[in-house]
Amino acid sequence: MSEEDIKKIANTKLWIEERIKSLEREIDVLRETLTVLDSFLLQKGFKPAAEVKAISVESAAPAPKTEAVAEEVVSLKAKDGKIVATAYLTSKGVTVVPASSLKLKTSTPPFTSYLIGKKLPQMVNTDKEQVKSGVLSEDDVLQFFVEEDEGLIKKITLKNYRTKTRLKEILNLITWTFEKMLEKA
Repeated sequence: MSEEDIKKIANTKLWIEERIKSLEREIDVLRETLTVLDSFLLQKGFKPAAEVKAISVESAAPAPKTEAVAEEVVSLKAKDGKIVATAYLTSKGVTVVPASSLKLKTSTPPFTSYLIGKKLPQMVNTDKEQVKSGVLSEDDVLQFFVEEDEGLIKKITLKNYRTKTRLKEILNLITWTFEKMLEKA
């Protein structure tokens, strides 16, 4: 192989790497655009087919219902800038839906062991202690529900987060958990 062939191969490699970066940036912009469109559609009362299906499943088996219309839509991003989920916020609750490109299994650590088995129950227990001391009513205790389909996370619904600080903590926990799950997938 001649030196000129090696240069051509190296240049081709550089072109491919630059093209990949360009496409990744384009994908990020498209995801952001989708988030904005989702927010607009939600404000107009539109419900995705997945939510409509979820509502019919919920009516078959009683489960808590989410708020009808989100007041705010927030993209949850990993440290590398990739969107891992979208959070649909209301004053009383939040529904977090993993990015459609991700297939996150409930069995992938640290989802069940850390988020669902430890951190969120700790918050619930803190609220229950406040109920015992008379600071909170029973209706204000944090509640969380995971909707899954064949082991894949479809959405996480949380009610009664109460404060912006706590909401931020919850969203950070979910983002961190999803990042760690992606590392293990």
